Amino acid sequence: MLTDTTASLIAAASDPTATDADMNAAAQAFFNAVSQSSLDDANSAVHTLSGHFELEDMSRAAFLALICGALVERGCDPLAMAAPLTTRLASLLESSAALANACSERIPEANEEQDRNEAFQRVRAEIAAIMPKQNAAWVALEQFWRPAIAVFAASSEARAAARLLRDWAAQISDYHEAGHWLRLILSVLDNEPVVVIEPERSLGILGRISGIVDNFQLNTLLMDVFPRSGLFSRSRVSQRVADVARGRGPQQTEDIVTSVWNLYTWRAIQPDLTLPDPKDHASSAFWIWNEGSPEDIPLFEGRRAVLLGPPSYPRSWQSQRTFGGLSAEVICEQSLKKDEVRHWLQRMLAAKAAS
Repeated sequence: MLTDTTASLIAAASDPTATDADMNAAAQAFFNAVSQSSLDDANSAVHTLSGHFELEDMSRAAFLALICGALVERGCDPLAMAAPLTTRLASLLESSAALANACSERIPEANEEQDRNEAFQRVRAEIAAIMPKQNAAWVALEQFWRPAIAVFAASSEARAAARLLRDWAAQISDYHEAGHWLRLILSVLDNEPVVVIEPERSLGILGRISGIVDNFQLNTLLMDVFPRSGLFSRSRVSQRVADVARGRGPQQTEDIVTSVWNLYTWRAIQPDLTLPDPKDHASSAFWIWNEGSPEDIPLFEGRRAVLLGPPSYPRSWQSQRTFGGLSAEVICEQSLKKDEVRHWLQRMLAAKAAS
């Protein structure tokens, strides 16, 4: 039955005379059949549908992509549709970037961001007549980016294969939500080596991070996994807060997270192997801002390096994650001994002095 309803859905999408009611009826019959089918059969259906993401009618292609994305969110294999989706996204983003660049060249100077966005939309309406293909791609992205997020959130392999798309996404991110969200998720690091050290307590770890979108999330996960000193040390965050950051359970709760550290780059290390006075405003030049991302953190000897120090002021944020379906983790592969911590800090100081 699923094979038949899949074929009927493709036929409706490919038929220029099919109405929206015809499309919706075919989609409903398809979902009904999926509910009575095995996961393997559902994956096969997603794979079959994804072969039609290149339909000339972009809105119909996007309709199929949305259906497939919904199935991925229900547990289907994201790789069943990842390659055709990425191929179509590449075409849409390239065309949209060309449109955005053409519009930007014609936008008059504006002081306010809102004024510039309004000016962009006015110019786009004018240029659409002479760049119809690119404008159609722009419109199609309004639907295509949503199933793309579902796929990229569910699969690090799909993210890696699509990573080159983020440059095009960045070119439209100021004016199109697809650009914003695609650039963000395609910037996520996976299996990235890290070294994290708390100089004051001579504690440190070597590990790897994956799936972390911003440094709020990184900070939260570090508070959960970083070693604690003392026999009666308390958990820094609740299990519920840690689960939200890891991509388990709800995407957001009412919990408020309060940081116990300032996060610093490795260049913050001082000659006595300590961190700057947190009250010293000059030290902010070495802060790792929560609003940034792990990709912004400078490398040291091939690892993203984070130094932990006392907070300069209370920092709090709501317990939440950016992408509901994206799992994240900080894996501690090795706890550093005191002499190892000192050796790492000494090498950081030497590299700082040499630069």
